[in-house]
Amino acid sequence: MNALVTPASYIDTGVSRFKDNPFIEALPALESSKNEFLLNISYYPPRPTTATRKKGEIVRAMELATLNDLVYPFPEYQKAAMAIATIWRESYVARNPMDVVDRQRRSALSAGGAVQLPPNWKSSGKGHLVIAISGAGKTTLIHRYLLRYPQVIAHDGYKGNHLKCHQVTYLVLRVPHDATLKGLCLQFFQKIDALLSTSYLRQALSLRNIAPMVQLMNQVATAVSLGLLVIDEVQSLKNATGENAEVVLNLFSEIIEHLGISLVCVATPAVQMVANGSVGNVRKIASHGVTNLKPMDRDDPGWNEFCSAYWDYTYVQNKGKLTKTIMNAWHDVSAGNTAFAALAFSLAQRNEIGGREIIDEVAFQRVAAVDMSFLQPAIRALLSKDPAKLAAFDDLLFLPEYIALRQAQGISAPASEPATAEEFAEMAPAPKKPKANRKKAAALPGAQVDLGPMENPLEL
Repeated sequence: MNALVTPASYIDTGVSRFKDNPFIEALPALESSKNEFLLNISYYPPRPTTATRKKGEIVRAMELATLNDLVYPFPEYQKAAMAIATIWRESYVARNPMDVVDRQRRSALSAGGAVQLPPNWKSSGKGHLVIAISGAGKTTLIHRYLLRYPQVIAHDGYKGNHLKCHQVTYLVLRVPHDATLKGLCLQFFQKIDALLSTSYLRQALSLRNIAPMVQLMNQVATAVSLGLLVIDEVQSLKNATGENAEVVLNLFSEIIEHLGISLVCVATPAVQMVANGSVGNVRKIASHGVTNLKPMDRDDPGWNEFCSAYWDYTYVQNKGKLTKTIMNAWHDVSAGNTAFAALAFSLAQRNEIGGREIIDEVAFQRVAAVDMSFLQPAIRALLSKDPAKLAAFDDLLFLPEYIALRQAQGISAPASEPATAEEFAEMAPAPKKPKANRKKAAALPGAQVDLGPMENPLEL
């Protein structure tokens, strides 16, 4: 079995509406308390000791990379994680593979053409929207929570009943920078192929037209029993030309209502530009609420706790007391933005190791004046809280200087854009007559797509 595939092990959730649903019971056990959501997301690497701070300059300078591994659990993470855990399972309530209505739904979707779903089937999929400025930790939150879930689960029977299929529990996509629906679809097929060793991307490329490509996407998502779809960088839809943004948002709504798959959309505040033009779709995307991660104010108790957590990772020889003056200087250089604050602390230590060997307000003032001086427009925009000034904030984070500075600290650069449709097009083979194959049948416009036994888990 593929190392990425986990054999199903069923756990009764204790929730009556989830009972006897193998797709839900195969997921990891529910958290026992709200606080456990934060414990599962947070990560504190081994802290430096007095002995560590006595080591040589080069050793300590390299130990600074440990800061990149620290994941501080903000209180708002709890709300988002609980929402994701809920809508993830709710997604499968109306798609229980042991239910005859679900079998009828799957059969209708696999038939191709105009789809007539069973009249007594109603989607249980929901949407949740996570909004935060770049560097506030929204992507970290999502990926840290997803880590405890197997992405592909293999079912081989359930309580003495036939059940033979692979369940893709979640998938993470990013809105392409040009916001094209085709680019998003091709990204979907590429990721499914990577997980299941299928050839849906090749099939999609043979279609050329977007309508049958979306139909194939709907069929594949149903075939693999996708539970949760995460769409990152939704604000990129503001770059869409013509009515492309509306078309993509319509697809998001269809995923929730038509396919029954729950959706988590992650975006910066710039998504408001998109939301204003499609209130109905955004309402569906946020049907299970919104999590808003904001920069910390200098007088926010959360800022004090954040600074205290990072202060434990002091590698200079003289670990002094964390004072209000130091925290204020720290805030001045970061404006309470998580990414800026972590970077400033790392840079301050890099500068002082082998020098003054102490972190104080002077250390942060030096970082502000020298290392992060080019980010001052972004800092001022954050401190102003002016929507007009914040509108240009995201672009500032892609300055070559900022990317180079992060890479020098061993921090991953801002996520690169997924391959475009044009790049995929170069991979497209010359059109050939499709060969019959139950698992990898070529999809043609208007043709029924045979997705094999995965389409109907109960089929003997």
